[in-house]
Amino acid sequence: MIKIENKKLLRKLETIPTGTGVYMMKDARGEVIYVGKAKILRSRVRSYFQSSCDERLFIKFLVKRIADIDFVLTETEKEALILENNLIKQFKPRFNINLRDDKTFVSIKLDMHQKFPYPVIVRQIEPSTGKGKGLEKTNNVLYFGPYSSSSAVRETLRYVNSLFPIRKCSKSVFKGRVRPCLYYQIGKCMAPCCDLVDEVTYKELINEIILVLKGKNSELLKVLKQKMYDASVSLKYEKAAMFRDRILAIEKTVEKQKISTLEFVDRDVFGYYGDGNSIQIQAMFIRNGNLEDIASYRFSTINNTLSNVFCSFLNQFYIRTRFIPDEILMPVESEDKEILEELLSEKKGHKVRVVCPKRGEKHKLLEMATMNAENAFKIRQVNNDDIGSIMTSLQKQLGLTNTPKRMECFDISNIAGKQAVGSMVTFENGLAVKSKYKRYKIKTVSQSDDYAMMYEVMTRRYTRAFKEDDFPDLAVVDGGKGQLGIARRVFDELGIDRVDVIALAKDKRKVTGHADSKQKLDERVFVSDNVDPIVLDQDSLELRLLVNIRDEAHRFALAYHKKLRKEQYYKSPLDKITGIGQVKKKNLLKYFGDMQKIRNASLDELRKVKSITAKDAKYIYDYFQ
Repeated sequence: MIKIENKKLLRKLETIPTGTGVYMMKDARGEVIYVGKAKILRSRVRSYFQSSCDERLFIKFLVKRIADIDFVLTETEKEALILENNLIKQFKPRFNINLRDDKTFVSIKLDMHQKFPYPVIVRQIEPSTGKGKGLEKTNNVLYFGPYSSSSAVRETLRYVNSLFPIRKCSKSVFKGRVRPCLYYQIGKCMAPCCDLVDEVTYKELINEIILVLKGKNSELLKVLKQKMYDASVSLKYEKAAMFRDRILAIEKTVEKQKISTLEFVDRDVFGYYGDGNSIQIQAMFIRNGNLEDIASYRFSTINNTLSNVFCSFLNQFYIRTRFIPDEILMPVESEDKEILEELLSEKKGHKVRVVCPKRGEKHKLLEMATMNAENAFKIRQVNNDDIGSIMTSLQKQLGLTNTPKRMECFDISNIAGKQAVGSMVTFENGLAVKSKYKRYKIKTVSQSDDYAMMYEVMTRRYTRAFKEDDFPDLAVVDGGKGQLGIARRVFDELGIDRVDVIALAKDKRKVTGHADSKQKLDERVFVSDNVDPIVLDQDSLELRLLVNIRDEAHRFALAYHKKLRKEQYYKSPLDKITGIGQVKKKNLLKYFGDMQKIRNASLDELRKVKSITAKDAKYIYDYFQ
C-alpha cells in the first residue's frame, strides 16, 4: 500500500464500510475531484492506494490530490449508479467525464389536451407515464424523437406542415386571431382559429400526423387510399385528388430512408474512436428499423482508458430525460450492463436489452458507428489544427498580446434611441458558444447615442467579469475609431490590461474602370496605438473569422431589438382596460371587426358581445368616450 502522510485520510481508509454505495474524493480545499460507485466500497477505494496501480493512468495524479473521502451507502447497485450520476452533474469533478448535452436533443411535442393540437419543438420531456412505439407519452402529451439537431426536427415539421393543413400559429396568436391568415388562403391551414373546421375532422388529421411521426407510413398510406376511394365513389373528385397528392408525397419520402435493418425495432448504436488524450463517441439512432439521426460527442480521456471513458459516458447518457429504445448496442463489455438494463427497463416500462454483439448484423452496425466515430475524430482534428494556425496568424498580423482562442464581440441596435439594446456573442476556437451569449436592454441612455450605449454595455459586462474572473482573450466592437476609443476607455477605467481589443468596420471605396461603377466594401481593423487601420486580405480566413463573429453579434442584437419592437407595437388599447383579457378581446374583435367600430360602439352594442358583462361594457365605453 502507498505510504499516506494524511492521518485523517488514513483513518478514513481504515474505517471504510463494506457495503454498496458511492465515494467522493476531495482535495485539500474540500472540492470534490472524483466520484465513483462500488459494489464493495472497502475493496474499491483501498485499491486506489495499492502499489500495483489501477490500469487507469490518471489514478497516480488523482491519488496525490486526495485529502479526504466521503461515502454514501445505498441499498442496491442501481441506486448507486443513479446517485453517482447525480453527484457528477452536481459537483462536475475534474477527474470524471461530465456529459453536458442537455440541449443537444430536440423532440416534437403534441399536446392532445388542446382542442386543436399542433406539433411544436421542445428540448425537455416531462417524466413519462406511458410508452408507445417511437414515442413517449405523458398525461395525454406525445413526444416524438429525439433528434440530435434542430435542423433535423425543423425539416420533419416542414414536411408535416406541407402535407397536412393544420394550424401553424402559437397559442397566443391563435387565441387573438379574428380572421384566417394567409395559410388558409393558400390551402395550407383549415383555420381552426376561426372555427372553420370541426374538432372531429381536425383530430383525423392529427391521427394521420401521429402515424407519420411514428414512422408508420405504410399504415397511413392504407388509410389515405381508402379515403381517396371513398371520395371518388361519392363523386368528390377534388377531395380525392387532395388525398392522391398526399399519398404521392408520402411514397416519395419513404423512398429517401437512409438505411434499413431487417428488424423493425428501436435501437441506439454506439461506437468510439480515440487517439492521444481525446475520444470521439458516435451514436446512431435507429427507429422502427430505419436510421433516423446521429449524434457525436468528444471528451478528454485525461490519461484514462478509452473503454472506461465510454462506459462512464453511457452510464450518464440515459440518466437524463430522453427517449429509451428497446435495444442498445455497445462496443465494449461493461460491469454496469445488468444495472443499466434494470434501470432502463424500469423507466421504459418493459424489457430493454443492452448488448455487445460479436458477429452478425448487429456487429456490422457497431462497425459502422465506430467507422463514423473515427471519421468525425479526424475531421475535427484537422479543423482544430486549421483554426489554431488561423488564430496564430491573426495574432501576428494584428499585433495582439494573446492568441484569440476566446473572443467576445459587441454590437448596438436601436432606431433613434428607441428600444435600444446591446449584444455580446462569444466564440471559442472559431465556434459560437451560444450558452455564453448575453443581451442588454439599455438603461442609462435615452437619446440616439451609440457611443454612450456601447460604454454602458461594456462597463456592465466587464464589471461582472471582474467578479467572476471571466475574461476573453480578445474583445471586438462593431465600428471604427470612435467605438474602439470607447472600449479602451472602459478598459482603462476598470484597470483591464489582460484583454486585447479591436474594432471592425466597413469602408466604402468606389471601384472605377467599368461602365457601371459599384461600391466595394472593404473591412478595416482598428487596433490600439495604430493611427491607420489594418486592412487584411479580404478573402483570408483570418478576416472571415472576425467578420463571422461581428455578423453574429449584429444578428443577435437585431433579433432582440425586433422582439422588443414587436412587443410594443402589438399592444392593443383593449389591453389597458380593466378586466379585458385575451378571450374577451378576441370576442370583441370578432363581433365588431376592427378597433374603430369598438371605439364607436354604444353600451347596448357592447353588452351583446359574448363574455362581455355590463361592467365590462361600462369600462370599455368610458375608456373610449
